[in-house]
Amino acid sequence: MTEAELDKIMQMSSAAIIAPAGHGKTEMIADIVERSTGKQLLLTHTNAGVDAIDKRLKKRKIPATKYTVTTIAAFCIKWCVSYDNTACFNKTLSPLNRGEAKAYYAQLYRGAKKIFETAWAGSVLKATYAGVVVDEYQDCIQAQHEIILEMSRHLPIRVLGDPMQGIFSFAGSLVDWNKLEFPVVNVATQPWRWSKSNPELGRYLMTVRESLLPALTKQCCKVQIDPENKNVEVVSPANFTGYSHLKELSQFSSVVYIVQWPKQQLDFCARMPGIFQYDEKQDCDELFNYAKLFDSKNKSELALAVIMFAAECSTGIGKELKSYIDKLKIKSFDFSRIKKNTDFRDIIEETAPDLTKETALKMLIWFSSNPAFKQYRTELLSEMIRSIKYAIDHDMSIFDAANHIRKDLGLQKRYTGFKFLSSRTLLSKGLEFDCVIIDMTTPLSAKDFYVAMTRAMKKIYIISDSNTFIFRS
Repeated sequence: MTEAELDKIMQMSSAAIIAPAGHGKTEMIADIVERSTGKQLLLTHTNAGVDAIDKRLKKRKIPATKYTVTTIAAFCIKWCVSYDNTACFNKTLSPLNRGEAKAYYAQLYRGAKKIFETAWAGSVLKATYAGVVVDEYQDCIQAQHEIILEMSRHLPIRVLGDPMQGIFSFAGSLVDWNKLEFPVVNVATQPWRWSKSNPELGRYLMTVRESLLPALTKQCCKVQIDPENKNVEVVSPANFTGYSHLKELSQFSSVVYIVQWPKQQLDFCARMPGIFQYDEKQDCDELFNYAKLFDSKNKSELALAVIMFAAECSTGIGKELKSYIDKLKIKSFDFSRIKKNTDFRDIIEETAPDLTKETALKMLIWFSSNPAFKQYRTELLSEMIRSIKYAIDHDMSIFDAANHIRKDLGLQKRYTGFKFLSSRTLLSKGLEFDCVIIDMTTPLSAKDFYVAMTRAMKKIYIISDSNTFIFRS
């Protein structure tokens, strides 16, 4: 973004800025905050996004008095909780309750819109902020967009995003950039993300984006990969097993395998256990389902349920513990003739037959530390261990504990240390990896394909029998 472009944007009452992936949106936000004469309210969608913006502003040494950065949801919660009567906000609903979460967020955004329709809320906004900047605007659902529109009656609004990355339509109807109420300002951008890692790849991804742009108006589009392209290599499914390219992949500090569906994601991990880890979604069904199962079981059934859960996370458990499983299936704790894994036997026999949360915890810790098992869902296993510990410490059910540690922002834990990750675009968007493997045996959409490709900093492998990829509306 040039000085002239920045001047123009700062003079406008509202503006929309389109910047492709890796083309400096966060830097543009910093420019706007730095140029502003008052405090800017910076809104985004995730806590990771908040951290990224905050780190950039601190790196630029921009005073904290010049901005407030938060998520759209957190901002709305603050207002709706404070003015619940105006918002018609039911405080008894909780986002931590899985059965209430959808209704909670629906009333949250309705309520925030009602608040910002009032003149007094506008006066508070104007007294507090000089403007609003919204990042990743392509991810805004219509209900959030309507809130921003109400706020634009009171404050200058600048929104930044990339419609080619708008892939979260499952959350609701996304904002339509073709009908956006804010005027789009064309700004000069460059692929800064790749300036040090692989400038050639960065430039190539710009041409890929141009080829995919017709998809935004539901037109057919095509991307053809040159066989001589050393940055993007197409590999036949028959020639790719994961292990076939492991030596090459090991040269990178981070590798992600991206597929269309969760089952493909899991199957690949199971084929490469102990190497690729499964990227869990925030609303982790298996964690909650097994937590509820553990709460409902006792004696041999609890022990079996814990073993079943561990088998979801690692290989080798069914074979290694077959003798124990056979005994538990007939509700027997007579392990006297079993000579294998006696330390596991001791854990169960310590409290048998009335097993406790403490027993389940000790069993899972034993699984997690046993090198005989190759884990491919380390996050899931670790989160269950955390859930049971929390349940014991706070005298609650494991299910309620899982809800707390997974959804309470103060208790959430990020799992970012995996070198090899099996994921999907919905989970990996916003992240960067040295190498990306895109499985096109089940084709991705044009937007998903673009998001997947732009996660790569150095190299891309595409698993396909063809070098030509056609995307239809």
